[in-house]
Amino acid sequence: MNRRDFLQYASLVTMGSMLPGFTQAVNLNRTGKILVLIHLKGGNDGFNSLVPYHDSNYYDLRPKIAIQKRSVLKLDDRFGMNPQLQHLLPLWEKGQMAWIQGVGYPNSVLSHFQSLDIWESASPSDYSKGWLSRVVPGIKQGLHGVVIDDGVEGGGVMQGSQLNAVTMKNPRSFIRAAERISDVQPKRRNPAIAHVTAIQHQLHEVGKQIAEKVGSNPPAIPGKYTGDLGHGLQAVAQMILSGVDAPVYKVTQKGFDTHASQLELQNNALYQLGSGISSFARVMQQKGLWQKILLVTYSEFGRRAAENKGAGTDHGTASAHMVFGGSVKRGIYGEHPDMSHLNASGNVQHTTDFRSIYGTIAQNWWRQNNPWRQYGTLPFVG
Repeated sequence: MNRRDFLQYASLVTMGSMLPGFTQAVNLNRTGKILVLIHLKGGNDGFNSLVPYHDSNYYDLRPKIAIQKRSVLKLDDRFGMNPQLQHLLPLWEKGQMAWIQGVGYPNSVLSHFQSLDIWESASPSDYSKGWLSRVVPGIKQGLHGVVIDDGVEGGGVMQGSQLNAVTMKNPRSFIRAAERISDVQPKRRNPAIAHVTAIQHQLHEVGKQIAEKVGSNPPAIPGKYTGDLGHGLQAVAQMILSGVDAPVYKVTQKGFDTHASQLELQNNALYQLGSGISSFARVMQQKGLWQKILLVTYSEFGRRAAENKGAGTDHGTASAHMVFGGSVKRGIYGEHPDMSHLNASGNVQHTTDFRSIYGTIAQNWWRQNNPWRQYGTLPFVG
């Protein structure tokens, strides 16, 4: 493969180092449990997602964009879902959905890029490796994760020298690209050549594995899938049902940077989110795999408590996130942030550290060591 092709196809890989056993047979995931991460890109407004319809401060701060009480999909006598998430209501009613509110971290950074780095690394300063690098290598060898992306965002949660992950638009396009890559054995003559040949060898091997599993005709995935998230979840379902042995997948839903016209923009993004998750869950239920799946949303930050002059909201601190799966324990976890006491920037104080979610996944989902014990765990699964 020439240099031009290498540069083109190296973007398919998020790679640390070659792990022993990368080319071994699949089904090495000792837990059999799969995590699907959904990045809500742009900073999702938690208050208009999990609506605190009991809180008069919410309506005082948002006279134009608050979700009216009569429209809320009520979950209890205090909170309800945005009506655009109507496809998710059956999952809540079956006890297969949870909310975590007030999620953030101390001294919040309101830059998209830096805050996303903090979320994806679980560190306020060291962004060199994703938080999954501290958990997933203990589960299996070989392919650790798949990022469904257009190649722009990449897979920050799966960075690190102990992780092997690939980035692709969809399985079929990845297989076509990987078929053009000839195999080479890694060379050890110097670090640069070793890195280049290791990437080429890894691309060839993972392409072969996915091609053998998914094939030229991936299984049909029924349901309504629209937008990047829908097509991403459809691709994830194809790989899971084909037997691709990866314990982690990551997909993205765009459209949450709602500085203006928030009702229109966020409603559209939430509708696509709810529709895609509902369709994915239905397929996993039909195939008897839903108990082994955990879907978790995350976003770089939330939005400010008050609306702005453009009928939107600016970058804020705490937000609300969702968890889905056949093993999820339904509930609304964490405390609702106090909307009557805002800081000088108009932001609430977070009440749940985001690392408690990661610790819960590590400890209660995968039964691995919890590197974030100091932040506690949440009982949404276990």
